[in-house]
Amino acid sequence: MLAYPPRVTLYEAHDCWKCVEVRELLDRLGLEYDTVQTRGNAEAKAFMLQLMGDPVQVPTLIDGDLAIWDRRRVMAYLEQTYGGDTSGTPWRELPTFKGGSCSVEGACEVPAAN
Repeated sequence: MLAYPPRVTLYEAHDCWKCVEVRELLDRLGLEYDTVQTRGNAEAKAFMLQLMGDPVQVPTLIDGDLAIWDRRRVMAYLEQTYGGDTSGTPWRELPTFKGGSCSVEGACEVPAAN
């Protein structure tokens, strides 16, 4: 019996081209996902502020108890976790611009910008 990945949630903004790229990858990988629009959504913004501080960033992906932001990290995570691509730099080692990852419970790893 195949084990299907859990449903993931993408925090995004409608006019965000980086979010579009992540949605396209989620679709290509055949993953089921929910989206949460962040603009004008006080509850979503409060949740994201708890995760990463200010400013909040989209796209942010929640997969189980892991939250990842920064488009490059999100896409590498998806490719490496669900797409079977192990040829590139591990997603946790990618340079970021104020990106990072956290446990949804708040144990954060926010690397220095490179």
